[in-house]
Amino acid sequence: MKIVIVGGGISGLTTYLSLRKLLPPSLADDAPLEILIYESHKAPKNADRPELSLSAPSPFAQGVGGVLGISSNGVRVLQQLDENLFRNVVNHGYPVKQFHFRNSHGMALASFPTTNFTDPPLHTVLISRQALWDALRDQVPDSAVLCKNVSGVTLGTSTQRPRIQLTDGSSDEVADLVIGADGVHSVVKQAVTSDGNTDAYPAIYEGLVGVGGFIPASYLPQNEPLGTTTMTFGADGFFGYGACSPTSEASHNAIATCSPGDQAVWWSTYALEQPPTKGDIDKDDIIRQLQSRHSSWKDPVIQKVIQEVSIDSIYPTWTTPNLPTWERDGVVLVGDAAHALQTSSGQGVSQALEDAEMLGMMIARTLKNGSTSEKEALQAAAKSYCELRMPRVGRISDHAKKLGDMKRKKNLVVEWMMYGFMWLGGKLPRDSNIKWLLQYNPEEEVAKFFLGKGKQAEK
Repeated sequence: MKIVIVGGGISGLTTYLSLRKLLPPSLADDAPLEILIYESHKAPKNADRPELSLSAPSPFAQGVGGVLGISSNGVRVLQQLDENLFRNVVNHGYPVKQFHFRNSHGMALASFPTTNFTDPPLHTVLISRQALWDALRDQVPDSAVLCKNVSGVTLGTSTQRPRIQLTDGSSDEVADLVIGADGVHSVVKQAVTSDGNTDAYPAIYEGLVGVGGFIPASYLPQNEPLGTTTMTFGADGFFGYGACSPTSEASHNAIATCSPGDQAVWWSTYALEQPPTKGDIDKDDIIRQLQSRHSSWKDPVIQKVIQEVSIDSIYPTWTTPNLPTWERDGVVLVGDAAHALQTSSGQGVSQALEDAEMLGMMIARTLKNGSTSEKEALQAAAKSYCELRMPRVGRISDHAKKLGDMKRKKNLVVEWMMYGFMWLGGKLPRDSNIKWLLQYNPEEEVAKFFLGKGKQAEK
């Protein structure tokens, strides 16, 4: 059996590791299981590439974006996947125990714990995108990652396997299953949702641009509790900051908080009608806009940052529209290719991790049943994966859309209504508004799914 994962980012690497953990090394007729990642950029391991500046453009696949938050449900996926991987990720990030919400007038609005409901509970981990990618890439053998640029995918038929087209004009390649992990502007998605030549569901630009950079941890408030990330909202935008690097201590974990290391991160968003392109990005102008937008905000950290700021990353917010399906005839989507979420969800990377774990479990469980051919088993697993994952991601997306407007420019009435909403949210019992999100366990959901299928078969 041959499985090709298109895309060597966080989603693709995690999917590879999940499949390798859960599937046997050989399947029918003792034929070896082949799992390959096709990545359009060079993707060497950390030890095999020159040292990169966090602010410099990178020729490598992982050198995109600044810092991301892995919420506790995503951290749990890493823990289940591989204990060494989990420790490596956590020891290169910073465990966040709570998000502290403030307004631009200096008023504290609410604090929201990030822990999940396991025993012991796990915290959110703030980590550079590159460090997370490195930790995942180090677990994948070089022989499994090929530098190939995919231009299109042709669905399988009753007699043929899915085919993969490459930009170099070489002959089509075939696979028993093609997994699209190629991001929000996915080529593989076109095969699943249209005829493959046009994109019936193009990515949506949300009219928001994120900017961010790195600052010394000494900029952070000294009186804040350990494990706090601050998010400030105002009439004309948003500003967040927090520690993102570990201490020099030997190790820590995602269960307990610790003192921050030397590095912290800041990020902000602003409205822009058209997405910026590389050619029209003026970092000096962005800095002037930041200073103009936040000059009256009553937070000394924000004031210090905007006066001494350097822009390390710029990222327009793109989302994936609701797709009718994530799978079709031997092709299936994971991560941003299936559901790029608004940044306000706080769940982008965690949902990609959940996808990888559940798809691997579904394929392993369906193949193990042995009641159908491998082709039928793969297609059934992909359908079951979509049946379980699409409602959950849809609920998260709907919730994020409501929160996304908080980062846009607003009038005085809407501004203070937003503050009231946040204050009230902080007073509600935590279980009522967050347990469904953070307590999610793909393994339990898969077990319940097959138990339900078994009961239906008995009727």
